[in-house]
Amino acid sequence: MRLPTHNEAGFTLVELVVAASIAAVGFLGLAATHATALRATTVGRSIGVATITATEQIEILRRIPYAAVVTASAEPVTVNGTTYTRTVGVTAAPAGTSKRVQVTVDWSDQFGPHQVALVTVIAP
Repeated sequence: MRLPTHNEAGFTLVELVVAASIAAVGFLGLAATHATALRATTVGRSIGVATITATEQIEILRRIPYAAVVTASAEPVTVNGTTYTRTVGVTAAPAGTSKRVQVTVDWSDQFGPHQVALVTVIAP
């Protein structure tokens, strides 16, 4: 008389649940990494735009007569649907008759408030 043999090919339910759990943790990690990368890309792009906006203002100030380089009130600049606020501050530079110019660009997005400030010295 022959005993019935058990076919042990395949996976048990416990093995499938463990494998699915491990895969789910891995996919959640990938999703979190993707969200972080997306945030970094968005903030980086905004910092680039703000830096260009500040640089443009500094170049404008370098091209006008020296006496006209003065503090300016906040000016809104909208680029790609984001409004940046550009402010120019002019003070006397420590050495001689030069002027210290600081252009600050502020903005807020879904990740919170941000600020970029560029400083230069303009001489007559």
